[in-house]
Amino acid sequence: MSDGSNGGVDAPDGEGAPDVNTLIMQATYRALCEHGYAELSVSHIAAEFEKSKSLLYYHYDSKDDLLAGFLRFAGDHFLAMLDEAEREADSPVDRVRSFVDIYLGAELDEEMAEAQRAMIDLRAQAVAEPRFREEFTRIDRHLRERLATALADGVEAGVVDDVVDPEPTATWLLSALSGAMLQRHTADYDVVTPVRAQLHGYVDYYAVDADGDGE
Repeated sequence: MSDGSNGGVDAPDGEGAPDVNTLIMQATYRALCEHGYAELSVSHIAAEFEKSKSLLYYHYDSKDDLLAGFLRFAGDHFLAMLDEAEREADSPVDRVRSFVDIYLGAELDEEMAEAQRAMIDLRAQAVAEPRFREEFTRIDRHLRERLATALADGVEAGVVDDVVDPEPTATWLLSALSGAMLQRHTADYDVVTPVRAQLHGYVDYYAVDADGDGE
């Protein structure tokens, strides 16, 4: 989720003006943040859409249809953000560390907080809405794969202890991060500091230098 002036979602890098679907997704995001899922209607989204309202109704049939599309769009946006961070990381261990920092930042500006609250709101609806569940399953799978790949690359490169099993460890890390993010927005106590410390401590414990010694 990015520039708040366009609803927290941007066109992909290197492209010009946002296409119609991007504008629809930005309008959906703004309306969702303002009204929440329970009160949101297609008319609220249409009110945020700067082009002809008929375009919105042409592409999507219902509120949940729009929101399922938004979940795919927003999920892809977040995955692209992680891809960029991975390219900037110096090692597989740094890729895991940056994943933790992006997912559960020590500081959270209002723009990112709003985006996370919107996703939590939609995740709660996935209990009853199969299309939402499908999208969250897809996003979670990609997130686990990124973590597992970074850990496996670290084991292969000799910078992560080979006692680490990448796939179940990735599932555990993602579950801890997701749970902490949920509690961050739904409870009045500091969950971020201890969870971040424990996750970074775990990474540090199993990270080894090029000679096979602990960092």
